[in-house]
Amino acid sequence: MMKIIGLIASGKMEAGTFLKNISVKKKLKIGQFDVYYFKLNTYEFFLIICDKTMISARLATSLLIEKVSPLLIVSFGIAGAIEEDVRIGDIICGNSVTMIENGVFEQYISLSIIPPDIRKFLLNQLIERKKRIFGGTIITVNGEQAILDHSKIKFNHPVLDMETLGVAQATSHQRIPLLSIRGITHNLAVQADTNLHTLFDFTWYYDKGLAKYRLLTQPWLLFRLIDFYRTKIKVSTQVSGTLYSMLQLLSFDHQKQNENHDYQI
Repeated sequence: MMKIIGLIASGKMEAGTFLKNISVKKKLKIGQFDVYYFKLNTYEFFLIICDKTMISARLATSLLIEKVSPLLIVSFGIAGAIEEDVRIGDIICGNSVTMIENGVFEQYISLSIIPPDIRKFLLNQLIERKKRIFGGTIITVNGEQAILDHSKIKFNHPVLDMETLGVAQATSHQRIPLLSIRGITHNLAVQADTNLHTLFDFTWYYDKGLAKYRLLTQPWLLFRLIDFYRTKIKVSTQVSGTLYSMLQLLSFDHQKQNENHDYQI
């Protein structure tokens, strides 16, 4: 009997980069969301593509759970670091997710962790590529406050994204374990908030007017547009390769050795 894992891709570029690893796949539709179906070993996978907003991520996840009842959800995409020792290209596996509302951290949700044997395998792969993977706290952004106050956020390897909390709200309600994997495209501690990754992958999705204003007042940022896309493609490729390796292990060797593993903390 096939087991099902759901994948939540936060954007078309992230999804497309991952799907290059899959030779045979079928395109479907769930609600307004594009979905891709494929198999690895004894598992079936449904990859749904959401927009870079918490609301879209929550809805996509809820619909996917309702339709296919996965035993595990894996969310993947990009994030911004806010500590100087986190480098572009590093991989963060979230151990918890939260958000800032009126200066207070709310809706703190624990996430699942990568099983130790799979984590060791991925670490060896990343070391060969001079990259790193480690656990961290994901702060999902729904407005400007988290970006403006990033220097005040004190967690274990905190990073900012736009979707994980929405996914976690849906999975926690249904008691389905969730892994969240994010690749670092920029670092606010080094680049501040005036960089194209913050503007196009964060501000643009919750305040297009503010993003346009910053581009009008800082037009020189557009000279970095090519570097923006190069970095995003490179990091998305890194995340996709890491995720694909992890899924191969989850669906084959690890599954056979640990039939009763529920992937929870």
